[in-house]
Amino acid sequence: MNDIVYTIPEVADYLKISKSKIYYLAKRGEIPSFRIGRNIRILESELVIWLQRQRAKEPSQLMFVIDNALSIGK
Repeated sequence: MNDIVYTIPEVADYLKISKSKIYYLAKRGEIPSFRIGRNIRILESELVIWLQRQRAKEPSQLMFVIDNALSIGK
């Protein structure tokens, strides 16, 4: 098992978002994480899969917004 284990600050730096946002996502179970004592950690392999799923959601969410906007004009 050679998976890299990241801390919250490392993930925040990588994603260019705040540490508090990563803590929030981890607490809600929206980003895969685990605890070692009081410390939250994120596996690189799970982070990559999560990022791919987030990117896959974008087009469908955009189409939903466009469809709703078009239906309002009818």
